[in-house]
Amino acid sequence: MFNFRYLKVALCTLFISSSLSKPWDTPADCSDLIIPLRVSSWNLQVEDSVLTNGSSVIALVSELALTSNSSTWAHESTALNISARYCEPIGPSPRRDAIQLLVHGITYSKDYWFALGMSGVQSRLYSWVDFATRRGYATLSIDRAGDGASSHPNPFHTDQIPLHAAVANQIAAQLKRGQIIRGRSFEKVIYVGHSLGSMIGVELAATYPDSVDALMLTGYAAEPGSPLLLETGLLPAKEALPARFGSLDDGYLVTSSLPGRQKAFYGRNGTFDPQVSTLDFDIQQTVSVGEMATASLAKVATNYSGPVTVITGDQDATFCFVNETSDGSGPGGECGQGKTSGPARVSSLFPAATSFSVTVLDNIGHCINLHYEAIVAYAVAHDWMDEHVC
Repeated sequence: MFNFRYLKVALCTLFISSSLSKPWDTPADCSDLIIPLRVSSWNLQVEDSVLTNGSSVIALVSELALTSNSSTWAHESTALNISARYCEPIGPSPRRDAIQLLVHGITYSKDYWFALGMSGVQSRLYSWVDFATRRGYATLSIDRAGDGASSHPNPFHTDQIPLHAAVANQIAAQLKRGQIIRGRSFEKVIYVGHSLGSMIGVELAATYPDSVDALMLTGYAAEPGSPLLLETGLLPAKEALPARFGSLDDGYLVTSSLPGRQKAFYGRNGTFDPQVSTLDFDIQQTVSVGEMATASLAKVATNYSGPVTVITGDQDATFCFVNETSDGSGPGGECGQGKTSGPARVSSLFPAATSFSVTVLDNIGHCINLHYEAIVAYAVAHDWMDEHVC
């Protein structure tokens, strides 16, 4: 029997132009924009602290990890400007009514989805947006509050996962109403998160279950908490990189150890280009104390009834840390397969989902987009979207 799904894929591939129209080297029309919002959320009460060195950061983060479940919550309301980049395929596309909302993880900006700003061949290898637009999808990538060109609210009690979920909810609603892209409204919003962006996706589905139509969680598994994060050498951004972040509050942090960052965010040697990981380290953004304090407080999305998929690298040492990997290479990431694996256990957070699937990819660590096999992950992701959304 003839499969009409594959006809749609073939037509989309035929329609997309291969010309490059923007400096991000992607076959799409792209434009940067600012989205003004006023958002409200229930946030964990984290007191402002003076942080001056790595020891003070570790002490505070460790304390918050022990006390966050018993802490109090309060209502926060704040005005924000969210920096975003909209890209749409050049020419007609059968997926015109759908858009991907891309939300990055800690110490990144929206450039995570654009091969860290690399161009040419490198862009083709690492750019999610390049792949998405070639497959006919429009994308809206954002700088989360606290990163990139977006507003930087209080990093202790405001810049937290509940706030980010409230931002995503408003942006999704405005995309559907045609209030962000002039002349364009979208019937379906596909939320795509990476790492902390995936945690935000879980919060979004739990708090605003009708906000988005599909949920894709990358670089994610149950029960985060790798000791390797401490080896990244977290320091106050204003102290570590004063030329870039000297005006920020103490509660915004950066990583100070390139080897530590590689251990936490990348797979084993040979799975990534060291020049890419060095660029990643050099252009890093921040993570706030408030984000770290709320990172392990995942809610069950009881009323979310859309499809969910988890796509994670088997060597993800941030979410699947083991003291000794099966290949004898020492401490690292090993997510495994099957129903008891960390990625598969995420299903317990989505009891009403119409479907739930997991893909664990070989030779990929935490930051999926920055590995040699990134394009394999992109193909898996977009095949899932074709089947479950379009």
